[in-house]
Amino acid sequence: MRLAAVYLPKNCLPYLFGEGHAELTLNLGGRYNYEIKENSDNIQLKILSDNENFIPDFWGKNISLISAIVGRNGIGKTSILRALHSFGDKKKKNAFYLFEESEESFYYYNELETKTVISDLEIKEINSNSLESVKHYYTPIVDVEQINTLSQLNLVSTGEENLSQLYLKQLKQDVILLNDPVKGTLKSVYPDFPEYKELEIKVTNHRKFDFKNVYATANLGNQNRDSVAKIYIESDLEDLESGKWGDSISPGLVRDQFLEKYINIINSSGLNSLFDRLWSLDEYQHDNNNDHVHDEGDFIANFEVTLFSYLILNATFPQTPFQGTYDFQNILDQEAFQDRFDSFFDLYMVSIYNIVRDNINEKLGRVSILDYNQIKEIISVEINKKFKSSGFKSSDAVELMLRYLDRFKAFYDLYCTLNDLISGNKLELKEDTLVYRIEEHNADDFYNLIESYNHILGLTGNFIYRLDLLSIKSKYPLSSGEKALLNFFARINNRIDRMNSSSYAHPIFNYYLLLLDEPELGYHPVWKRKFIDAITKAIPVLFYKLTPTRNLFDSDSQKFDELKTQIIFTTHDPLTLSDIPISNVTFIDRNEGTNDSFIVDHKSDSNLATFGANVHDLLAHSFFLENGFMGEFAQYVITDLINYLTFEEDKEVLNSNQNPDIKWNNEKAEKVIRMIDEPLIKERLQSLFDKKVLSKDKELLRLKISQLNQQLKKLEDEEN
Repeated sequence: MRLAAVYLPKNCLPYLFGEGHAELTLNLGGRYNYEIKENSDNIQLKILSDNENFIPDFWGKNISLISAIVGRNGIGKTSILRALHSFGDKKKKNAFYLFEESEESFYYYNELETKTVISDLEIKEINSNSLESVKHYYTPIVDVEQINTLSQLNLVSTGEENLSQLYLKQLKQDVILLNDPVKGTLKSVYPDFPEYKELEIKVTNHRKFDFKNVYATANLGNQNRDSVAKIYIESDLEDLESGKWGDSISPGLVRDQFLEKYINIINSSGLNSLFDRLWSLDEYQHDNNNDHVHDEGDFIANFEVTLFSYLILNATFPQTPFQGTYDFQNILDQEAFQDRFDSFFDLYMVSIYNIVRDNINEKLGRVSILDYNQIKEIISVEINKKFKSSGFKSSDAVELMLRYLDRFKAFYDLYCTLNDLISGNKLELKEDTLVYRIEEHNADDFYNLIESYNHILGLTGNFIYRLDLLSIKSKYPLSSGEKALLNFFARINNRIDRMNSSSYAHPIFNYYLLLLDEPELGYHPVWKRKFIDAITKAIPVLFYKLTPTRNLFDSDSQKFDELKTQIIFTTHDPLTLSDIPISNVTFIDRNEGTNDSFIVDHKSDSNLATFGANVHDLLAHSFFLENGFMGEFAQYVITDLINYLTFEEDKEVLNSNQNPDIKWNNEKAEKVIRMIDEPLIKERLQSLFDKKVLSKDKELLRLKISQLNQQLKKLEDEEN
């Protein structure tokens, strides 16, 4: 089964093909070429001709067809691919899809207004609405216009992840692929297929200044505490004078609640001094590299002091009637990590909603993250007790407590994960570095670490200072091209693994359509040359993991052929295109007069050739290069040099042709000529130079002849 043609209705893509453009039929290289037309009450389709290039199972028995969309830059290749993606794109385009099952058996899927289909073909409608479930769109570019639920191969899900989350998500997918047997297949095509041998996990070492500078001028960081107290006093007096508190205020309340608060502020320290007190503790103090938070020594100690520094940095809360006060010295007095961590947790709970915190302490006898479930129940009860005080809603404070409860639980889980990896010798510890070797260590241990840390990054997106606890990188970094190749197969593999998981709620179909937008972007030319060969070998191996449970084309049928995939991709690279028969290529060009795009009939252009074609011939076509093969700068310099060597006699012509930015002289001209590597251009320029310079300077000409004679004599001596 293969998608042989797609019909796009009139004015479907006006920004590409012009307002009111005609209907479009894309023939993808099936057994026949088709014409599809739409009338007011029906859709007519017919076979125009046999496709002389069609060969059954040309791409192997599990890939039904590979097609390409080609055109100049910005001409609409991606827009057409996204139109085929249909529901997976925010700018959804309805289309009509024609499938070939055999020489005389056809199916169609219609997204257009329901109309009668008229044809001489024996054609049946696909009685399933699941075509969108089998379209998978891939792009190496971050593209939030693609809806993730129908664009499963896309890296971006919501567009809200930060770069650290995206990096870890991709890194995990890469490592999963490198632990998969399919790596052997990829290695057979790409002997130098990029891979990570080992990954290093380190605690990020921040400068102390970066933490302290955040609040250097803020109230909570200000060391002049009487100035801070003045701000609070003036605010409370303003509320009192405006009558905001009504008649409920009493002298006892003023003394207990307000005067005590002012005294605590004056006696307290600013946040910046809290950093210094933490960093000066014996277990975290160091002499080396004093400007940094840790000394890159003990991994766990590095993690603890960095985590606690973040907790100080983010310990800023809006002043509300619900909060209490907390003595930071209680945190510093603790000796064990667990006790100090729980004290930080207690500080946050007190600072958000003191009454609820006291309720936790009364019921459980402590405030500890070890009692996560019980604490969540106690806090959750308060969510329904909605009241306001001084303009603040209690429910907001409760929701904030729950958010921080989850954050502290995530921090604690990550700490336990790291401790378990070290104490159990699950990864190798080298002082300040944990090392994961792909061929030696258990992959699940590494995956759990990635998931745990990525979960934290998702929970702390609104931290004042972007959370950066761990650095997880390859010991030997890959180039951007190596990453692109690895990422492509890793993302497809990840999607298939998700489909194969027990949580996947959809059936597995017997056909999948991969829509790949410039998938080879960033590859080395050698890898581009091998790309089509790689996907014909690797894609079937990847999809072999899936066992079909439903026939896409006939949901009532219990008969399943072997799962087949089909690939449609865009490209602007002739190395990739030279593996695709011309009948499988959709060429898009631009009308120079109207600037509208149009689809080229390759039979009408004798210069078009693809499969097995010489790459230089492909490059020569305007789809790839409009002004030859030479670089623009080299062409600019050589053209200006020709003007200099040619028009000196006619000063007026020279001045009108030569670029004033280049100040030519004979020495510079000779150096540029020596620099040129193209023999014909070099020879022609040398001839112009000789005519201009040597013919007018007899002494220089004699010197040149002498130099040539010396070179000739040297060569003759070497031969003898």
